[in-house]
Amino acid sequence: MKAIEIEATVEKHCIRLPDAIPDGTHLRVLLLMDEASAAAAAADSGDLKQTLARLTEGLEEEDLRRPRDFGRGDTEWDS
Repeated sequence: MKAIEIEATVEKHCIRLPDAIPDGTHLRVLLLMDEASAAAAAADSGDLKQTLARLTEGLEEEDLRRPRDFGRGDTEWDS
């Protein structure tokens, strides 16, 4: 058995293999992730309500304050 090591970034749940590996090659794959990536993957359960709740973690009241909106004012029309 021969071993190679590659680093890849997942895109759309796919990892691109080097061109040197021909089609039909039998592979045994070991995936290693950083702890932060693994925790984020575990936390992403697909529950929209939980995902939205996590968006505000670490934010303070100042971050969430809405600016005062005075609108566009009175519209002046040419007569």
